[in-house]
Amino acid sequence: MNLLNGVLAFGALAFSIPLVIHLFFRSRFQTIDWGAMHLLQAVVQVNRRRMQLANLLLLLLRCLIPVILAFCLARPVWTGLKAVAGDTPKTLIIAIDDSRSMSLTPQGQPSLLEQAKEQLRSVLGELSRRDEVILVRSSRVASVPSKMGVSEALTKLRKLSPEGGPTTIGQLLEAAVVAAQDATHRRRQIVLLSDFQECIIDATSLETAQRVADETKVLAGQGVETYFDFIDLQPDWDAINNVSVDSVSVQSPVVVRQRAGVYEATIRNSGEAAANDVRLVWSIDGQSLDPRTISVDAKSVVTNRLTQTIDDPGQHLVTAMIDRSDMLIEDNHRGVVVDVMSAVNVLLVDGKPSSRPLGGQADFLAIALSPFAFGGDDRPDPVKSSVVTVDQMPASISEDAPRVVILADVPALQPEQRSTLVDFVNQGGALVVFDGPDVDIETYNATWQADGQSLSFPAVLGTVNQTAQEDSDQGLDSAKLSFSIDRPNPQYDPWKVIANGNGNPFSDVTLNAYRRLSFDKTLSPEAQSAKRVLMQTTAGDLLAVAAPVGEGTIVQFAFTANDAWSNLPLRPVFLPMVSQMVLDLAGKREQWDIPVGQPLVLDSSDFEATDLEASDNSIRWSVTLPDGEVAQAMPSGDEVLRFTDTYQEGLYTIARRSAMDNQTAAKSVPSVVRLVSVDANESSLRGAGQQQIDRLRESLQASLFDDASGLNAADRTRQFGREIWRWLWCVLLVALVAELWLQQNVLAKRRVQGGIR
Repeated sequence: MNLLNGVLAFGALAFSIPLVIHLFFRSRFQTIDWGAMHLLQAVVQVNRRRMQLANLLLLLLRCLIPVILAFCLARPVWTGLKAVAGDTPKTLIIAIDDSRSMSLTPQGQPSLLEQAKEQLRSVLGELSRRDEVILVRSSRVASVPSKMGVSEALTKLRKLSPEGGPTTIGQLLEAAVVAAQDATHRRRQIVLLSDFQECIIDATSLETAQRVADETKVLAGQGVETYFDFIDLQPDWDAINNVSVDSVSVQSPVVVRQRAGVYEATIRNSGEAAANDVRLVWSIDGQSLDPRTISVDAKSVVTNRLTQTIDDPGQHLVTAMIDRSDMLIEDNHRGVVVDVMSAVNVLLVDGKPSSRPLGGQADFLAIALSPFAFGGDDRPDPVKSSVVTVDQMPASISEDAPRVVILADVPALQPEQRSTLVDFVNQGGALVVFDGPDVDIETYNATWQADGQSLSFPAVLGTVNQTAQEDSDQGLDSAKLSFSIDRPNPQYDPWKVIANGNGNPFSDVTLNAYRRLSFDKTLSPEAQSAKRVLMQTTAGDLLAVAAPVGEGTIVQFAFTANDAWSNLPLRPVFLPMVSQMVLDLAGKREQWDIPVGQPLVLDSSDFEATDLEASDNSIRWSVTLPDGEVAQAMPSGDEVLRFTDTYQEGLYTIARRSAMDNQTAAKSVPSVVRLVSVDANESSLRGAGQQQIDRLRESLQASLFDDASGLNAADRTRQFGREIWRWLWCVLLVALVAELWLQQNVLAKRRVQGGIR
């Protein structure tokens, strides 16, 4: 225990004053025996002992009063038998949750982030000029925080905005502990402020907290004190009223200009009351379409679809926005970047061309992929197909840059041709193989190699299984009169459009022959599970299988693309079957959306081919941020560009420019865009359970506060100890009252007893 005003404690010597008075002025009397004295002897002895005890107690209280008063004035501080820091400077590490959910504005209150700022201003107001502040933000846990003074910290707090995505408490704690390692002072206080959403306290966070606690104990043995304090900013979650747009997605496998694309928005109501007649506005590149009205039940999700045509090719922003005032305005809109293509380039490789109409192996495919062109319709086809021979294939792939290559009864391929296909598939292209009588089994059962890359087909080719009516001169197996095709795989989305309810869209298809396909059983379970069966006979034999290879996909059919082995090309189902499959394969495009805070990385393949090279020193890179500010960027390493300042939500436009020597003109190069968005989990608005928070707090031996006043009081106690003069003041008052009562009681008895001793 320490005394803040130790000199005043000497006032306790004033206890001698009532003692001296008692000794000098105690009653002096002479005992005189008289006749009837023996009759009162017993009463006198009892009263004398009572009077002596009362006087002794009264003297004790009178001596105790100045002692207690002196200690009250000396302001004793209880330290719990520990050494206190006193005025020793400290480093305050502020770990603040600045995610989107912190912009939640409860009814009649400021936003959660503004509440956090107000609490921090109170905490910073308790610091001295010697103290140090480090600010760690959940939106920038990967950044290296800087050390600053109180005034600079207050300035940064004013500029703070809720712009981050969900960051777990474990990640925020770990970032704060790493920042504390650079602290100047050995006394450190980590203050964490958050709304403690359910999605940010997971099992990993609890494990991280335990590991941090163990590291803190090790540092404590080295003389480094670290304290953890939490300020809980949770609102009344049951009173939340919020409707959010959780996602906007492109439902069409590929979007082609002047062709209708389908987009879907997911809207969620997090409140306890239904949201009726909510105004929903779709927009394309900022141009609003006709508004719609939707209703969302309490604690439920609805979807809304837009079917719209975009005339110009290139990248476009499709946005869905709800016009409604609620507690979290920032999540009322969301968008998606759409890459609108002029047409999907498909290369058809005919293994056996023919001058006869529909006599070639790829003729039916060409009609199915471009029905408007062959039908004389002015409407544009989504697919632009071209038919080439096997020898023309390598040059066509290099010049036309197709998204899909289809081999129709292509026999053995030369090494150069195989290498071209290996590179094409591994770099993201799609390869479709239709069987035929001229297919070389050994070629397709082998693994193709090229420049360190490989390609293996999904299934192993066997013999041809044909009906008894077919000619069997080439040793083909004989079977029944015809084969039936089962319903397509219901999990394959592109072919859901050809499903006829519970019926079979291939019920009128006659299959006369097909290649026996089988899976290689020597492959690993992971490789086996990656393969998908798209079509099979009613007997279970494989007819179409697909598998990923590198960045691309291979689809393998067991029958021909013409009417040699089946009448499928003559049936209406053939056109949507082929076109939807090709559009889906071509639509496996790069993801243009990135989470907020993640680096934006581009390479030369993201830009159109130009005469500008990445190594050209005259190239200037610029990134236009969502707020209109233009930032300069420089390439690094093998990557053309890596831009890390993606903390704002919105559209980022990246452009390359070739600056002239005189700096008076510049040649503009087509730009690309990326959309930075916040994870929809930030709009879930569900608080973590008290049990989770308690486990987190107990792991770190942290204190939990509702506001800064409690935190400041606790920190003063840790720094200086707990002042107990208030308790002593209460004891002093009790002593004064007791002294007064005893004095009156003793005097009253003296008057009653008439002074008899």
